[in-house]
Formats: sequence, structure tokens, C-alpha cells
Amino acid sequence: MIPKLTLDAFALSPATSAALEYLPGDRAFLRTTLAIQTGGIQAATAHYGRHPSPDILVVESGSDAEGLMAELEALAEMVEPGLKVVVIGTVNDIAIYRRLIGQGVADYLLAPVDGPTLAASVKALFRDPAAAPRGRLIATIGARGGAGASTVAHNVAWALADGAGQDVVLVDLDLAFGTAALAFNLEPRQSVAEALSQPDRLDGVLLDRFMVERGDHLKVLSTAGNLRDFPVVTVDAVEKLVDLARQSAPMVVLDLPHLWTDWTVALLAQADEVLVVARPDLASLRDCRNLLDQLSARRGGETGLRLVLNQRDAARKVQLTAADFQDTLKIKPTACLAYEPQAVGEAANAGQMIAESCGRNHRLSQAFTDLAATIAGRPLPARAAKGLSADRLNELFRRLIPAKATA
Repeated sequence: MIPKLTLDAFALSPATSAALEYLPGDRAFLRTTLAIQTGGIQAATAHYGRHPSPDILVVESGSDAEGLMAELEALAEMVEPGLKVVVIGTVNDIAIYRRLIGQGVADYLLAPVDGPTLAASVKALFRDPAAAPRGRLIATIGARGGAGASTVAHNVAWALADGAGQDVVLVDLDLAFGTAALAFNLEPRQSVAEALSQPDRLDGVLLDRFMVERGDHLKVLSTAGNLRDFPVVTVDAVEKLVDLARQSAPMVVLDLPHLWTDWTVALLAQADEVLVVARPDLASLRDCRNLLDQLSARRGGETGLRLVLNQRDAARKVQLTAADFQDTLKIKPTACLAYEPQAVGEAANAGQMIAESCGRNHRLSQAFTDLAATIAGRPLPARAAKGLSADRLNELFRRLIPAKATA
């Protein structure tokens, strides 16, 4: 994702204007303040004689090579040194491209340019080849309170870590009522609230100290479970925390509270995948529609939005079906989780996940494994059940067979 910045653009042609209008629909530009004007380089030169420079400037020119160079020289006198400038022009000449790059232009694009090409050019300005890769972000939120979104988040994170054997960070962002520590039977070192209260000090080393390991591949950043002394959450603080988490693991799962605030909306818009968890009832259907409509608008479409129906058959006679949700929302549920109060209750009381307390063959365990595999984009490898391994069983058989032969 592109950092929080301002991008000004001065277009000449309708094609360039259309390409610029594409940018707000790209999730990488969610934090970008975009201002589009007409008039090309000459209008930009006049504008910045009276206004401060943005972080990025996109300008279009219809001039020949010498005219373009003269326009850029005039512009350079009006803008701040070091400004990143992307030029769109009509001169199709590798020599002019090299000349522009040599004089400090960030990129030169041949007109007409389309939205994806322009977006890729701007994104490349912030790509650091030496930077650590950022893990995929999975955000989980309930369509209504009590939908079981936390149970889904916890068990999916566990399935990804234990089943896929990849490092996963689970972040419980329900500061007041989060249950991740209880669900995994963990004692938090420091809470999410403490991490968010000192964002200026927060770095990868400090964040790692805050997290608690659960198994070989899962780390949990949880809440303290009290209503005292937690900070006002800002978008900048929570984005920094999540970005650091993404630098530490290839998969980050967020357990979001049932809140519609600036910071929850920002995370939902940025996430690679969003799991909307709902019970199969009418109120949940209404709230799912509102939630999915809002998220589609902010994310530039429905890509990455997933619906998870939970507690199916809790009220079999009056519940809505998966087909009812699909017909109304135009999105097929990715998973339909059965109502299993005893299994969920036993796991919660034991501080375990369903696969630990009920076994991997339990239908809820299998459902969470399938959901995790869908998110991972590949089948999860079969894991041996706890107890005797295959190698250990073979060793026992080898010992028993000779003993029987000599008896």
C-alpha cells in the first residue's frame, strides 16, 4: 500500500483523466489524497507559483521533445526540489525517456495511458527492493454482535498455523472485550492497548515482545480483558501496528470488534481478504448487505470479500438458507458452519481450538481447515493426529512381528 500522501494531477486528454479517475478504486491508493485538474504542465507551473507542492505530481504534455523539456524546466522552478513527477507525453522516443529520467523525472508514460498502467507507475515509486515482504492481511468481523466472528478468526488462524505450518500472527483488536487470550489459554505479556498507546516507540522488536507464542507457528497479540486505561485508537497507530505485524509473518489475521469507526473501516478496506461472519437470520442478512455494500465501495469491488454463515441449524425451522443469502447479496457463502454449542463450549473452557479439543475429524474442524485452505489458496497438508506418529507405529510393528515369529 502507498503511504499516506497527496497526489496532484494535471491532465490534457480525456484518456488521461479517465486513467486518473481509476486510481481511487485501487486499494493501494486508499490513503492518497488525489486532486485532478486540467491544463497539463503549463497549468501546473502556474498553480505551483501560488501553492505548495504535493508528494507526487502527474502532468501531461502534448508538446514535441524540445517543447516538453522547456515546459519541465519552467515547472522545476516552481516546485520543491526532489518532487516525484510522472510525465505523460506523446513523444515516442527512447532518447527522450532517458533524458527525462536523467534529469530527475520519476517516470515517463506514453499517451494514451490507462488506469492500471498509471497505477503501476505510481506504485513503483514506493517499492523498496530491500524491504521485507509484507504478509497477507485477513480481517474478520461479525455482521452483528454474537455472530461468532472471534471463534472463526481464532480457529482459522490456528488452522493456517498448525495445518499449513506457516507463521501466523493473530491480532485481537477488540480492546474492551477481546477473548483471544482466553481462547488460547494465554497470559498476555503486554496488550494491544499498550502497543497502540505508544505508536512512536513501536517497532518490530517491541511488537515481538508483546506477542505470545502458541505452538510452533502462531503468535497472538491479545487484549488485557479490562475496561480501564485503553487509548483512543487512531488510524495511524493501528495501521503502523498492523504493518509491523505483516512484516513479521506471511499471514496476519485480525479479529475486529463489531464497530464501524475510521480505524476499523481503514483496516477492512486494506485487508487482502475480509471474512464477514453472520448468523442465518433476517437481521444478519440486512446488516450483511449494508456491510458488503460499504466495503465494496471502499475496496473498489467485491474482490476479497467472503461471507461465512455461522451457527447453521441453531433455529432450523425459521433460519434463512445459504441460497437466501446468495440470492440477496449476490455473493456465495464461502463456508457454512454448523451449530455445535457443546464442541465450541468445551474448546472455550479448555482454552483450545476445536481441532485440539474435538479432533481434526470433527465437522467443525474440517470446516475451519477448508476455510483456511481457501484463504491460503491451496489445500492444507494433512497433519498427523496427536499421539503415535506413523514412524513410531512402523517401529512398533517391526518389533512385534519378529517377537510373534519366535514365540
